Amino acid sequence: MRVGITYLSISPSVDRSSARQKYLDFARQVEWANDRGFSGIWITEHHFSGYSLSSSPLLLLGQAAALAPDLRIGTGILVLPLWDPVRLVADVNTLDQLSGGRLDLGIGRGYQPHEFLGFGRDLDRSRAAFEESADLVLRLLTETEVTHKGEFHRIDAPVTVLPPSHQAPHPPVWAAAVSPESTRFAVRRGFHLLGLALSTPAELAAQWRTVATLAAEEGVAAEGLEYAVNRFVHVGTDPAGRRAAAREVARQIQTSRALAEGAYPTGGRPPVPAAVDPADEELAYQRLLAGSPEQIVEQIAELAAAGVTRVNAAFEYGTLPAETAFAALRTFAAEVLPALRELPVRL
Repeated sequence: MRVGITYLSISPSVDRSSARQKYLDFARQVEWANDRGFSGIWITEHHFSGYSLSSSPLLLLGQAAALAPDLRIGTGILVLPLWDPVRLVADVNTLDQLSGGRLDLGIGRGYQPHEFLGFGRDLDRSRAAFEESADLVLRLLTETEVTHKGEFHRIDAPVTVLPPSHQAPHPPVWAAAVSPESTRFAVRRGFHLLGLALSTPAELAAQWRTVATLAAEEGVAAEGLEYAVNRFVHVGTDPAGRRAAAREVARQIQTSRALAEGAYPTGGRPPVPAAVDPADEELAYQRLLAGSPEQIVEQIAELAAAGVTRVNAAFEYGTLPAETAFAALRTFAAEVLPALRELPVRL
């Protein structure tokens, strides 16, 4: 089983010094993780709030690629409707070349209204925008002399995006797909799948069975498709420690929900709840990858049995201190990763 590290944590303070410290902590963890057995580094994309200081994931991944030359780098995910496809492919190809072909391109529709409003885009049309953009990105990655006239984008003169990517025919593409429509679109295009962080193994297994069904309906091969899932991680058997971690996951969930429902950040400060909903805390408590290293290995084995081929582990989330997250990261690398080498993975 391959385990990467994903970054998604709240920054209640968004001043210059806090942002600088956030990026210093990120660089320190990435450099340390290079030769510890992790498979890659994944960065999400968010704008205009300290929900996650990741407005330029490709820049962050460029630094990660330089600091950790043995790790793959991935976007988990880019909010595709906010991008100009030509600009995106130029940046993706350049990063793939600079990293020696280590880039995974994760894409999705996005969900936070204020982000779309800030870019002058319409969230209600995000599905159509995503599908047009995804198809155009694939063409720009693989074809020369591309022109396009669509509902959302135009290319009025034939363009060949340079440089070409290092990987052929292009970096692996991963799609955040939850709904049947999104899953069908991803399967039809041959995209790998990114599952939800709080889904149960049974729910993940059901989605993976859906992938096989949709592939048969679409007349495409499901063989070779991979299935990744994000997971919040707490290493330790102390119930109080696990409960504290669950509160921070719940805080992340509630902040995300508030932004999804239309809350506006104030001066970039996210709507972080002072107290978390007990129901969200209990949900997080049950869905964490948590416990002793042996227990975490068993939980990851359940994910593998559900069809998951990669776990992208979040050690820092909510307002969890960076040092607490780093301690869990070190323990996970020392005591969990070695045991996972013997875990069979569906290929």
